[in-house]
Amino acid sequence: MRKFALGDVVNSDKGRRGIVRAAFKSREGQQFYAVEKDGAVDYLEEDRLTPAPRVELAA
Repeated sequence: MRKFALGDVVNSDKGRRGIVRAAFKSREGQQFYAVEKDGAVDYLEEDRLTPAPRVELAA
């Protein structure tokens, strides 16, 4: 089962924040995600990503 859904905001282990654009499994069965940051796409393993904290805006 996938840990992240399309459109989720995530942080990579390198501290970069991006948006999940695709999810897929490798031939070995490992879960990967395509994460977009400023128009560039990185392909990262699931264990290298963490959910980004949600920011609550004041009304």
